[in-house]
Amino acid sequence: MQASELIEKYTKGERQFSGLNLANVNLVSADLIEIVLEEANLQGGKLLFSYLNRAKLSRANLGDADLSGASLNQADLGSANLRQAELHGTSLVGTNLQDTDFTLAKLIDANLLGADLRRADLRGAILKGACLRGANLRQEKKNEFTNLQGADLSFADLRGALMKGVNLCQADLRGANLQDANLTGANLKLANLCGANLTGAILTEVDLTGSEMIAANLQNINLVRANLSRSELTKIDAQGALLAHAVMTQANLTQANLSHTRLNHANLGRANLSYANLRESDLVETFFARANLLGANLNQANLTRAELVGANLTGVNFQGATMPDGRIHD
Repeated sequence: MQASELIEKYTKGERQFSGLNLANVNLVSADLIEIVLEEANLQGGKLLFSYLNRAKLSRANLGDADLSGASLNQADLGSANLRQAELHGTSLVGTNLQDTDFTLAKLIDANLLGADLRRADLRGAILKGACLRGANLRQEKKNEFTNLQGADLSFADLRGALMKGVNLCQADLRGANLQDANLTGANLKLANLCGANLTGAILTEVDLTGSEMIAANLQNINLVRANLSRSELTKIDAQGALLAHAVMTQANLTQANLSHTRLNHANLGRANLSYANLRESDLVETFFARANLLGANLNQANLTRAELVGANLTGVNFQGATMPDGRIHD
């Protein structure tokens, strides 16, 4: 069917066009609100600035299609193929994107506010500057998760997003806003979070092994039982963070602000904490064996039963601190 015939039938009130072969169709700026194109072939189609609000496109083939500037608010794209599709500035507010394939798709500055992305495949996708505020990406069953491995989410808005169990291995999250996001159990191995805002985020049991978080804002973050071993955490601001039982072996925390944090039972063996601020922190039974605490500030910190064997304590400020043996340092 040609684009002109489709538009003519739609204008006359017809809405059902499921299963049609519309490969390479030109529907630029077309008004097709609530159209039904389930399982249709729109491979390579040109749908720039089209209106597809509430359209039914489940299981449709939109691979290599150009949907830049299109409006797909509240549409159903469940299990659709959008591999390598162009969605620059596309509006997908409240859209169903469950099980959708976005591999290598370009979603720069796209609006995915409140979208349902459960089990979506976004490996290698570019979401730079995209809005995913309040989006649902959470894992509900074992081995069924949203896959953002290697995705570019730099400067994306992920405030309040539900991201439990998401795969963000090697993802680029530089400058992203993850304030109050729930990333419980997420895979963030080798992810880049430099300059990201994680204020109030929940990262319980998250894997951040080898990640980069230079100058990231981690104030009041929940990182209980998280794995941050070998991570680059220079100059992070983690004031008031919960890091109980966290594993931070060989992490670089140079000049980190860890004041008023709860690091009880954390493992900081061989970590670099030179010139870090640990003022008034809870360090009960924290493991500092062979750690570098050169010039660190532990003023009024609680180090009860902490392990400091082999640690570099040169120039450390212990004034008012509770030492491992329970005595208060002068």
